[in-house]
Amino acid sequence: MGNDTFRVAYDPVYQPPQPRKKYSFSQTELKELGISMLVLTMAFAIALSDGVQGIVWSDFPFMMGFAAIAVITAFLFHELAHKFVAQRYGCWAEFRYWQSGLMMALVFSMMGFLFAAPGAVMVSGRVTQEQNGKISAAGPISNIIVSFLAFGIWFFIPATGTVLMDFISGLAFFVGFINALIGGFNMIPFMPFDGAKVVKWSIPVYLVMVVTVLFLILIGFGII
Repeated sequence: MGNDTFRVAYDPVYQPPQPRKKYSFSQTELKELGISMLVLTMAFAIALSDGVQGIVWSDFPFMMGFAAIAVITAFLFHELAHKFVAQRYGCWAEFRYWQSGLMMALVFSMMGFLFAAPGAVMVSGRVTQEQNGKISAAGPISNIIVSFLAFGIWFFIPATGTVLMDFISGLAFFVGFINALIGGFNMIPFMPFDGAKVVKWSIPVYLVMVVTVLFLILIGFGII
């Protein structure tokens, strides 16, 4: 079964030809990535302010900066990891936003919490079950790597009472925790989450990823 090939087609209506260059982007993809990042950054910033009623406009640019870094490291890197691994295997792979999901993110953020389903990388091509598992694992692995790096910075540069050190320490912890949560959420072993395709490919790989991301989440909650 592992040597069989099958089509990965999340976009059955339109199947564009494979790009000539690996790691290429279309104008449509760049536009939809940009819109998604902007909306998610605003939603994150509003949620960090405890909703619309908690926004202090003098502090909002600071919140937007924190939110932008979280979106780049946790969302953009995740989606690009899926895309680049899929393109490495010769697939067509492009991000497409989900307008309703982006609107939900804004609405929920106004109530003080964030639930986002901004879109996904659409993949079309012939891959093995192992390759499909690796494409799916790439996103959460990017979150795990960023989380480890960020928590490492937070550990070695603790808050000291100075403005700069406190900022770096707080930002590193925030990035590490957000990436751990996003990575863990995507490891849910049911479709359409990445975990469902990873567990279908390799249960040992899935278990290692889950244990690792749970370890990072426990660090974020202060349990470890």
